[in-house]
Amino acid sequence: MNRLRTSLRDFARDESGVMLAEFLMLFPLLVWGFIALVVYWDVFRTINVTQKAAYSISDLLSRQELVTEDFVAGLQNVLDFLTPGAPQSRMRITSFEFLENAPEGTPTGWGDDEYVLLWSRASGGGGIAPYTEDEIQDLRDFIPLLDNGQSALIVETWVDYVPRFDIGVLNFAPGISDQTFTQFIVTYPRRRRVCLEDTDTCV
Repeated sequence: MNRLRTSLRDFARDESGVMLAEFLMLFPLLVWGFIALVVYWDVFRTINVTQKAAYSISDLLSRQELVTEDFVAGLQNVLDFLTPGAPQSRMRITSFEFLENAPEGTPTGWGDDEYVLLWSRASGGGGIAPYTEDEIQDLRDFIPLLDNGQSALIVETWVDYVPRFDIGVLNFAPGISDQTFTQFIVTYPRRRRVCLEDTDTCV
């Protein structure tokens, strides 16, 4: 009995291999932490890239005076190029101007002042449709105040993001799911307005 008791006491006091055991317990957590840092960094990188892409396209458009359908459609290729790795990206471009004392018969709903839709185009699919004359009126809360006859451009982008790793651990640690990053950019054109070729809104 004394021999068994002594053996148990010696076993309890033996600390050989403790560092290895602690390392094996903490190693998975260290690996998860490293991967989580990479994934979270990639999320913020993607947000930054999508924002810069939207502003770049908006700035490019603001320097134009007359654009063609091919030019507008080609901007989707620019968005795809500026957001590499995105599963899908969509875009909507809208040109409009503000008109005080709008003539009778125009779809205002805001007294005599309204936004006049010059043109709107959507690309990339995903159920994104161009704005209509009625829908552009609902953007009043998102558009800066304009002077009479002043025009502006809206560039909206939707860029899908899929994390490369699932960093959720047994639903206890926070994970990042698939999501879509959106941008809504309003820009004043360098000239009076940006017109689309073969449309009767810019005369």
